[in-house]
Amino acid sequence: MAPMRRRSAIALLALLLLLAFAPLAKGACIKRHDIPIASGLSPNGWKWTVDGSIGNNGNHCREWLLGMDFELEGATSWGWGTGIPAGGHLERGFEIDASDDLLEDGSYRVFSGAVGGEVAKVLITLSNNKHLAIRPKSPSQRLRRKVVWLRNVRYFVEYYPPEGFVTGVATFDASGRLLYRDKSYEGF
Repeated sequence: MAPMRRRSAIALLALLLLLAFAPLAKGACIKRHDIPIASGLSPNGWKWTVDGSIGNNGNHCREWLLGMDFELEGATSWGWGTGIPAGGHLERGFEIDASDDLLEDGSYRVFSGAVGGEVAKVLITLSNNKHLAIRPKSPSQRLRRKVVWLRNVRYFVEYYPPEGFVTGVATFDASGRLLYRDKSYEGF
């Protein structure tokens, strides 16, 4: 094959590969949207909701921005976000993102947040040295099957008497192995 033809063939092959893989790169892009994950009522009847959100992380499509939004009527609205691989989910080592708040009428405190899918128990230490064990929940099985980015995340919304506030957090897996500990938790 003549040198000119060989260069043309290589250029044509490169162009065909670029065109073939361009849809894959674009396919990783995602339009920002929210999905309801859970809702409930506080002990005194105020509504709470947890929503997940997803979208491109910046101007490229290689990474998505996963978010969780907590609407806790009578207490607060807050959220967090972190980058995840496009088409993927929260990394295994994700520790905890949480908030501890007093309801505006002073009747309860609410500790809310999210952990990685490996966490089976969150143990919180209160300022009065009492401990509370929280069992985080996964989004519904139907939702996890349908929405890949919710597969490795668990959430919790736990109301407790306002006798103290959260000063320490520890997470454990299903076998009781300590995954993470923060003895000087300050929350938001």
